[in-house]
Amino acid sequence: MTATNRWMSELDFAKTQLAILVVVLLLAVDALNPVKIFLHVFSDEPYRVLPWHVAALCLVLMLYLFLNNMKELLYFGVKVFFHSILSIFFNRVEAVGLDNVPPYGPVIFTSNHANQFIDGVTIMCTCRRKISYLVAEKSWNRRIIGDLAWAMGAVPVKRAQDSAKKGTGTVTVRKIVEDENEDGGSK
Repeated sequence: MTATNRWMSELDFAKTQLAILVVVLLLAVDALNPVKIFLHVFSDEPYRVLPWHVAALCLVLMLYLFLNNMKELLYFGVKVFFHSILSIFFNRVEAVGLDNVPPYGPVIFTSNHANQFIDGVTIMCTCRRKISYLVAEKSWNRRIIGDLAWAMGAVPVKRAQDSAKKGTGTVTVRKIVEDENEDGGSK
């Protein structure tokens, strides 16, 4: 990670912490609490707003935001879940060459894998940017695996071996035996 990227991530983290502390401060002091001020201003009868009105509006807006950003939130949730699982099975995962990955634009990651799921999960947990996968259409159509693949933005690929069907004919195997000459070669 370069110094500029590290500084920006530290700055973003500091901004997030500052925003959370400001919200806690506003909620902790009644005179600064924006909801209580709003309810006090609109406490007269013709325009009376009750606390449950504000709560219902917030719940509707939260539901809208969740549905509008569902794939991103699911991706984040799946990434946190798999990061927890990987930390159980692997003491330490070291990603080498992350500085070579551009922050945006197309990138293709390839890996030699013994297990199609471990490599994808490891790349997802170690890469800072959102990635998508190519997943076999056969796995895409499976209930839980396909749902996770959809949440992670995978692209289904139809493979030739998934389209293979059992033949109706018969196969005859003939054994061909070659005689060896005295010098060890064949005829």
